Order: sequence, then C-alpha cells, then structure tokens
Amino acid sequence: MKKEPLYKVIYDSLKTKILNGTFPFNSQLPTEKELSDQYKVSRITSKRALNDLAEEGYIKRISGKGSFVILEKQPLAKTFNITLLLPFFKNAGLEQYVQGISDCLKSTPFQLTIHYTQEDPLKQRQLIHSLSKETCDGLILYPDFPSTLVDLVYNLYLDDLPIVLLDKELVGLPVPVISSANFQGGYEATVYAIRQGHKKILFFSLASLLENTAVKNRYLGYLKALHEYNFKLDIGPYLNDRPLTMDQNQLIQSFLETTKKQGYTCIFVEHDVLAMELISTAANMGWDIPTDMSFIGFDDISLARMITPKLTTVKQDFYQIGYTATEVLLSMIADSAKKDTLRSIEVSAKLRVRESVQTKYEAKRD
Repeated sequence: MKKEPLYKVIYDSLKTKILNGTFPFNSQLPTEKELSDQYKVSRITSKRALNDLAEEGYIKRISGKGSFVILEKQPLAKTFNITLLLPFFKNAGLEQYVQGISDCLKSTPFQLTIHYTQEDPLKQRQLIHSLSKETCDGLILYPDFPSTLVDLVYNLYLDDLPIVLLDKELVGLPVPVISSANFQGGYEATVYAIRQGHKKILFFSLASLLENTAVKNRYLGYLKALHEYNFKLDIGPYLNDRPLTMDQNQLIQSFLETTKKQGYTCIFVEHDVLAMELISTAANMGWDIPTDMSFIGFDDISLARMITPKLTTVKQDFYQIGYTATEVLLSMIADSAKKDTLRSIEVSAKLRVRESVQTKYEAKRD
C-alpha cells in the first residue's frame, strides 16, 4: 500500500482539529515554519497542506498575518459513528473499500460500524430503516438493490443525515456517488479488443442496466467505442437477467455456443467473477481460451491474476473510492449545507492487459 504523502498527514491532522473544535472559528493555525519544524518537512510541504485547507473552505490565509479558521459551523457529530452498509463480507473489492474508509478515519474521532446485508433486499431495507441522526453521524452505502431503496434513502436525506453512495447512483436523488470511471473503462476495454483485431465484440451482463448505473456506464463506453470505429451494432444473444446457479450451466453453455455461431470472438463481461464463470464453462466445453473465445472482465480482483489464462480486465481502485467517499462524508458532517453542493466523483480505472484476449492482428492506431 502506498505511503501517505507528508503534506496529507499534516492536512488530515489540521482538518481533524478544525472539525473537532481544537481549532475553533477565527483561531490561528501554526505557521508554515512551525508546521515544517513539527513534522520535519520542507516549507513547501507544509504550505501545500495549508493551501489545500484554504481551497476547501476550512481556513483563510492572510499575507503577513497567518492562517485562520473560517469554518463557523463545527461538526454536527453526536455519536461520532459512521455506518457502512455492504452486501457481503468476503469480496476482494469490498474489503479494499473498508480499508480505504478505515484509513481515512484514522486521524479523526469517528468510529466505523459495518453491516453486511448478505445480498438480501429486505435486510438492506431493514438496516437502512433503523438508521437516524441519533444512531450515526453519516452513512456510506453500497446500494445492492437501488430501486428498492429510493424511499428510505431520500427520507434520510431529508432528515439531513449525510449520505455517500459507493459504485451506483440512486437515480433522481441528490446524493453524491463515488465510483470508478466506468464509462471510460468500458470504452478503453472495447477499444483494446478492436485494436487486437476483433470484429464482433459482445457486452455481457446479468445486471439490469436500468437498475445498475455502474454497469450501464460500462455498456455505454462499449457502445461509444463501437460507434467510433464504425462497428455495426448487433442484437446479439441474450441471457435472462437472473443470477447464476449450478443448474444454469446448461443455459450458459447454450449462450456461449450461440455467441460463437453468430461470429463473436470477444466477450466483454460486466465483472470479473462472471467473466471467470464464463471462462470456466467454456473450458469445460473443450474451448481453448483465448483462441476459441476472448474475454475481458472488470474489477481486477486477485483471482483474475491466478486463473488460466490470466484475465485481461479493467482495474477499479476500490481503496481510493472508499477513501474519497469518507473524505466527502466528513466534509458533509462538518457542514450540512454542503450536501446540496457536493458532486459525484469518479476515480480512474485502468486496463490490465493479460492473456485472455487473442490478437487477431494488431490494428493500426489512428
């Protein structure tokens, strides 16, 4: 894990002291020199920390006088508890969310409480329904079943509980979402397949594109790449929107056979776990991957590097998403007026080229 930059250490420490009232409104912060001596860093480093605080509206820097706290509203914290709702426990990406969130909270007085919904929509609703400003100071939510949560989340929003969403938005609600650059990731993955000489590329998802905005944006990136390279948009084979189970192996096998018969040579799959499920089924059918069919995933979980062939995929920075979500939430707790001005943030996603995409020929770059 990357070591935190020194300016960020100073920034986090000062921000925490502003938020918890150690440095109240109108108080003067230590000077650049005092901070550089205290933390044994250069003046440039301490200056950057102070400048970042000024840019975010916590302090005002006055030439010849110093830096002063201008945040009039001290945190509305009552419980100093942050609630995190996730669908399940054992998942590499979700574990990195937790690590990023926990690391961001280290320098604050807030504690993290995690609830797992076990992918149960009723349990998710019950947990959200139990929350209030009396039980927690903020909520970080991974909305596993977005359409079932609009009423409850909106009610918490109206009650002024700070809320940040991970990965997916609740369409129509003015709640910030911290997610990967799904559109760009979908676009780059598809362009890569095109440049490897693939003429028919299928996007495959079991998620509802109306329900899951993250997957929808990956799909839109895929469509943009096809359009940009003047590829014809085919209807393609379709698999019902339902989760995979053991008795669906035959259905998956039929889907793969149809895909191949229709001339597709590469399948861009909504996420790594599903991509590996398809690869496993294809291998059991006697297919050689990637010669008989190429696959691209999305997430870059650890297993993607362990299977044969190693999966070409788009890497999500789950750690940074969790860290950024927490920064946004803390700023909302410090100033409730920010809930109507904070925008959603996209964290960059990067293509990881491995072994699961065959090179038909190397297409020339424009």
